[in-house]
Amino acid sequence: MTFGQTGDSGPRTTGPSLGVPGDLAGWLREHSPGIAERWVAGLLGAQGSWTRSNEPVLRPFCRGLVSLLPGMLSPYRTQILPLWSEGAELFGSVAARRGLSAGEVIEEFQMLREIMVRVMFEQPPVGRARGLRLREVLQLNRTVDIGVTQASVGHTDLLFFSLIHGSGVPTPLGPDDLAEVREQIRALQDEGRRIMRHMARIGGE
Repeated sequence: MTFGQTGDSGPRTTGPSLGVPGDLAGWLREHSPGIAERWVAGLLGAQGSWTRSNEPVLRPFCRGLVSLLPGMLSPYRTQILPLWSEGAELFGSVAARRGLSAGEVIEEFQMLREIMVRVMFEQPPVGRARGLRLREVLQLNRTVDIGVTQASVGHTDLLFFSLIHGSGVPTPLGPDDLAEVREQIRALQDEGRRIMRHMARIGGE
């Protein structure tokens, strides 16, 4: 599967080419709601992945994480990276409390990558004659890889904490826990927006 150009110069590869109206970050910003909803639908469709009791945190989780992706592909990536990492780690710790294995939480986060690729080809960016640059695709790919790694870290850390300080089995998520997770997600999302507004204002001065 190709994304258009394989680099900043040289011959173009065969296959669909993705033009970009400004940059990949802008395209992601425009399509973030749809990508998040597809992730929600995919996770709900996985057998036994999300139960009715913890489902209320799923949509805010997907929307919050996906909202950080444009910032991870912007010049302000350094400022957004800690938020992305923290959000992914939280995703992993919640997965542990849902009883998932390490492999299962990785599969859940990897689903985001597949969804984005599908959306790119179903709703290709337009407005630029050149294809999507390899470095843009690689940066997005690395971003998801960071998310997968941090989700795994969050999962492992919670299991270790439960082993040292408890029975070895993470306690299931209760109503108060779900409310706290939603608040953490909201705080990460708000901070991401604040950083982007602030950095854009600085850049415009």
